[in-house]
Amino acid sequence: MKHSLMLLTVLLLAPLSALAESPHAESALLEVFPASKAPTFYAKPSEFVVSKQYSPSQRRLSHWVEGVDERPVFHAYLTHKSTAERSWELRIGKGGQIYSIVSSFGEAMPPQRLMSPFNDEVWQMVTFSNDMVDYDLDKGPGSIRDEINSFIHQSGLYIGRKQKFTPERPFYCPLLASRWDEKARTYTMINWGLCPTISINRSDVLFMVQFRDLGAGVVELNHLCYNFGTFPLHTLATMWGGVRTSVFPELVLSNPDGSYRFHTPYDGSAKDCYVNTIDSGGWAAATQNAANPTAFALGLVFGRDPQWPEQRKLKHAGTPGWQSSPTVYGAMDARHGERDYTVMNMDNRVTIAPGECFFRRTFMVIGTLGEVAEAGRKLDTFTDMHPVEFREQDTPLLPLYLKTADKTPPQPTLDPPTPEAKPVCRLYAQPVKDSKPVFLLQDGGTGQYILTTDPALQCRKVPFENPYPAGHEKHDKFQNRVQYLTHQTHTKSWQLLGYAMPAEKADTSKRSYTKLSDIPALAQLFQPGECAKADALFIPTPDTTSR
Repeated sequence: MKHSLMLLTVLLLAPLSALAESPHAESALLEVFPASKAPTFYAKPSEFVVSKQYSPSQRRLSHWVEGVDERPVFHAYLTHKSTAERSWELRIGKGGQIYSIVSSFGEAMPPQRLMSPFNDEVWQMVTFSNDMVDYDLDKGPGSIRDEINSFIHQSGLYIGRKQKFTPERPFYCPLLASRWDEKARTYTMINWGLCPTISINRSDVLFMVQFRDLGAGVVELNHLCYNFGTFPLHTLATMWGGVRTSVFPELVLSNPDGSYRFHTPYDGSAKDCYVNTIDSGGWAAATQNAANPTAFALGLVFGRDPQWPEQRKLKHAGTPGWQSSPTVYGAMDARHGERDYTVMNMDNRVTIAPGECFFRRTFMVIGTLGEVAEAGRKLDTFTDMHPVEFREQDTPLLPLYLKTADKTPPQPTLDPPTPEAKPVCRLYAQPVKDSKPVFLLQDGGTGQYILTTDPALQCRKVPFENPYPAGHEKHDKFQNRVQYLTHQTHTKSWQLLGYAMPAEKADTSKRSYTKLSDIPALAQLFQPGECAKADALFIPTPDTTSR
């Protein structure tokens, strides 16, 4: 009780260091999630506060491993403040990952590792592509697993690996846009996802996440993944994560009849470690005591995926479209060891083709085991997962302006620089099917602004030595490839401005377009890198599509 009161005092007395963010034009970029019909639990007074001012003196309950510095990862505190019910705090990293969960039980997240601080042992989205996998290169002495890594994380790069170009300091996924909606009690982020190692993987993925405070310890988690690359993605983990074993040593899994059972396989290869959602009650939890409903717990409500039985016969790899998910739930290594980590993982076995989006809605519940079970039964049917297609005719358009001033580089901007300013063009506000994101980069050396569809434009690239000789059936797959050193870049900042349509995907019979290269003010700032050129990108013609 004393521990709980101390935490509550810390949370309630913390200064409100950030005011509600004012609405910006870029807010339209964040309107990507389907409407939620989930119930709210606001019977007791509370507020949802977002702060972006780092305050280490007030956050002493986490106890990270010696040598781990929290400051490089920190982006925001999301806090549920109340004097009538249990308070909680989520700390969000620069990549949109949850790296700290603090409530009456203390710190729920693992103490981290020096070789991967706030990268693996966080709650995050993870995806990968079967097209890049080569198991012949991923075994035995001289394995080049890292160099052909097919995973993309929502967090950032590993440090402390044995790779030649591994970064010495953390580098987290660049933030492209964010918004706090105080009235809706939401916080939303868009990030460029990164391969965690120095790989030939370009990481052409946008991760979008929204945290929504529903009250009474319930957090709605909305996730969307957009594949703007050239190869399909297979399996989307929402979420990969886990807990500090010393805080939550036991796991429970719900049953279809609404009850729950002790479920703690301590190894990823253990029998029954992975359970199809249809064989559960749609939720699971880590807890201090599986036999005690009043014990503290951290729960995840993922739903039962009723479509799974019809999809059960489909093959995972190579199946067109998408598949329903047998959500996996289990525990893996590092329990009671140096990592003090129990893994909880939910995989959505989907195929996200180039130019497509996939959406997933789940819920996190912070409370007692009994409260988690009750919330699981109430929220099971409000979970969601499906492909999302944004159509050109229904997608809002974002006016893009050019800000010019003496002695400063011309800057494309979504906010009009003056009241009378006129836009130079309009971009799609949402990831229309097959569209390409238009990024604004700023060169850290010159201060110049660059438009591009290649977020890795200024990253260092080193040649990848083809592991197969000419004539081998796999030679062409790895020929003329490079490894991307994302952390070694001239780019100071990344911003998402909107989306444009590749010329080969534009349907000119249904609407009128303008080539991006035909807008002089933007064409002179455009650099294609390895992606689409300005003359290959179409944008809606304002006189026929403006809104």
